[in-house]
Amino acid sequence: MKNYRKFLIAAVVCLLLPTGAAFGQPADKDTRKVVFSGGTDIVSSYVWRGVYETGPAIQPVLSMNLGNFSATAWGSVDFNAAYKEMDITLTYQWGPVTLSVADLYWTGHKDDRYFSVGKTSPHRIEIGAGWEVSEKVPVTLSWYTILFGAADVNHKGERAYASYCEVSYPFAVKDIDLRAGVGVVPWNANATYMTGDRGFCVQNVFLNAGRSWTFRHAAGLCLGLFSNLNWNPALEDVNFVCGISLRM
Repeated sequence: MKNYRKFLIAAVVCLLLPTGAAFGQPADKDTRKVVFSGGTDIVSSYVWRGVYETGPAIQPVLSMNLGNFSATAWGSVDFNAAYKEMDITLTYQWGPVTLSVADLYWTGHKDDRYFSVGKTSPHRIEIGAGWEVSEKVPVTLSWYTILFGAADVNHKGERAYASYCEVSYPFAVKDIDLRAGVGVVPWNANATYMTGDRGFCVQNVFLNAGRSWTFRHAAGLCLGLFSNLNWNPALEDVNFVCGISLRM
């Protein structure tokens, strides 16, 4: 079973890598400079890939971009300071494909020490690949798999290589940007996606809506409002999230 999972992970990543002249093209010279950006979101609740994590939360973000490469630090802390998360993600845009490596850290384990990297480490290292099919058909296919982490186990306590696969489609109605999609967990990953003893399951059916405004006279400050509706058939749960986004 473990060999099957590793083979499937490799096969999916290969399928997400289309061929063509768009690959390997250097970034435009004007983009070869370091650009920093940051901001924060305030959300009514924090839901991750269909899983409810906590109630109202503040979620700061800081990004550095250089050509096709970006590094992002993202965090979340609820208003009671009972839940804390800190993620660092490196991404590279390769034509229509986005490749990523992320360090996911959140509290709630037996050992929550941030610098613990041994057998009880609360960190999860995840790789991902996303492919936008085309400009005319902007469907995005994404796959994410955890390769390291003591908490990455299934219902039997075995390494799960927790994975999440998603297909999404963006569209607009008047001035409102929307995105609809479906996410699935291909095999049991109880500790990460709370799936119990289930194998393949539909984990996230979602519809996101948002709108943003940029204030030129405020040094480019951007204000956004958004709402996300998430159904989780596997957990028989539903969450409706609203939030405010500030970017600078």
